[in-house]
Amino acid sequence: MEEIRSVMKAAVFVLSAWGYGFAVHRVLKIHAYFTPVFTMAGISLILYAGGLFGALRPAAYLVLAGGLAGSAYFFCLLLRRKTGIHMPGFFGVCFGAVTLVFAGLILHLKLLHYDNFSHWAVMVKYLLSAHRFPGLDTEMVTFLDYPPGSSVFIYYVCLFLGRSQGVMLLAHNALIFACFLAVFGVVEERRRFLLYSFLAMGCSMLSYLNLTIRINNLLVDFLLPLLAIASIACSYRYRRQRWRASLLSGVILGYLGIVKNTGLIFAVFAFVPYLRNVFFRKSQGSREGECGRTGPGEKRWAAAFLTVAAAVLPYLLWQYHSGTALAGYEGKFSLSAAGGNSGSVTADADLYGVIAGRFVREALNLSGRAAQVFLLCNLAAAGAVVFARLHLKRRWGLLWTLLLGDVMTVGYYAGILGLYLFSMPEEEALRLAGFERYACSIMVLFAGLLFMRATVDMEHSFAVDIDEAGAYRAYSSPAAKRRYQYGVLVTFAVALNFIFSEYNGLAAVQREYGNSLPGKAEKIMGDRWYPDGTEDQRRYLVAVTDKGGQVTYGEAEYVSRYFLYAPHVDVTDHLDEEKVRTAAGEYDFIVILEPEAVNDRVTELYGGMFRTPGIYPSAAPDIQK
Repeated sequence: MEEIRSVMKAAVFVLSAWGYGFAVHRVLKIHAYFTPVFTMAGISLILYAGGLFGALRPAAYLVLAGGLAGSAYFFCLLLRRKTGIHMPGFFGVCFGAVTLVFAGLILHLKLLHYDNFSHWAVMVKYLLSAHRFPGLDTEMVTFLDYPPGSSVFIYYVCLFLGRSQGVMLLAHNALIFACFLAVFGVVEERRRFLLYSFLAMGCSMLSYLNLTIRINNLLVDFLLPLLAIASIACSYRYRRQRWRASLLSGVILGYLGIVKNTGLIFAVFAFVPYLRNVFFRKSQGSREGECGRTGPGEKRWAAAFLTVAAAVLPYLLWQYHSGTALAGYEGKFSLSAAGGNSGSVTADADLYGVIAGRFVREALNLSGRAAQVFLLCNLAAAGAVVFARLHLKRRWGLLWTLLLGDVMTVGYYAGILGLYLFSMPEEEALRLAGFERYACSIMVLFAGLLFMRATVDMEHSFAVDIDEAGAYRAYSSPAAKRRYQYGVLVTFAVALNFIFSEYNGLAAVQREYGNSLPGKAEKIMGDRWYPDGTEDQRRYLVAVTDKGGQVTYGEAEYVSRYFLYAPHVDVTDHLDEEKVRTAAGEYDFIVILEPEAVNDRVTELYGGMFRTPGIYPSAAPDIQK
């Protein structure tokens, strides 16, 4: 009976999702490439508003009903033969096949990176248990000041499709793939498959920057730049339809600002291309010179103002929520917390030089992925610009995109350095915690912008216009046709190679899940869920080795807290006789994750009780002797 109910909920959810996609595409006249990311961002903003007003679950059911209304609208038009189901083109088939293959794998993946268990996954788990945003009375969610942008969308999907880790990852990756699909919206000449294969190669190569965490996690460092790229693609495609560009940009950037605190930075980066498209291009149907470079009209100012308002309002609402409902809470990166007794860098300015020196060396270290990509992108882009000028006799806009991208990257790096110097706890700042993720995040945006701009320049550089010569005369010569075909073959092969590599990497990581810390914890503790946001208030002492710093850096504690869903968890990498004796008065259970952390004397005294992984009552008779 439960299985039938789950299938019915899933069917209703899929029907609702189809309804939204159809309504957005049909009513708002938004291209199919942009429909998924626009719809997901819009749904997330509605749920976000519902959560702020204490009505998260009613908002979810209201959203579901809206999608069902869209499906009803579709079937009405279908019965009246005013619409139909159109088969996708070759690119659509390729993209859909890759999406389905990865979806099948993702459903069987498990969470690994410890930041999932310190916030991202535990936030989703809390929302699915309590159906409200966490408050000061919540002990499980540690970083209350993190905005819940991505979490509310994952909550919505899991509410109807199930709350397993695989479904969480499927929802998160739906956002990622929707952003990738939007990137291809910059291609306007759909009969030039080389443009699609080249852009597919660029998108697949971005996975190199995400090898640290891959897509088997709920971390948003990869999602942030992709949302910014998707917004830029929208504003470019609708550069002659300012209000549609403003609508898409406002919704996507508004959502981007609440995915993470740093999301507003990426929103600013994406807003610059939007401004260029709104102010320096004529809108569709405008008279020549009506709103030219020297005198943007009032409508353009209005469009820009409304886009800014839509982009900033969700972020401001979260700041208001943090200052009222979470008043008194000091976040991890707040300056007030940094200046207190938290061991912050700001308490000792002598460390500024040490941290800055380490930061510069790490930023320039070519063994890091971010530095490699930055150098290669600059060389490749500069080479492409020179080739286009000398061989194709064309001036590519890629040069200006490269220069602006360099300025953007340097500014972002300066911001990261400021974060380490003035806001981050001393211990984390000294080891440049998270540097690779932060650096690779901006590199995804940098490289993505270059690939999009290069694709646009290529589209405008063909010697023959298909519309004028026809699809069968689309090449200036047989040699040009052969070069085109070789280009398609090479770019398509490189794209498939990166996609295949990413798939195999994820499969290999999943096969080793049982040997990982989360795999061991889930096997022993299970994945515990309690109704109505109830937390396990019992106290646990977890014994695990400190290999890889999993105890020193808190990974073991966060992982144990997540699976036990208990806030009172302490971790030791050396369980000796004294700790076992005192455990009866301080803890309810002793959890042995790795027997190597247990002193040999303890196993002798207690009859080998702690030689195997498991959960043991701290007040058991055998321990009392």
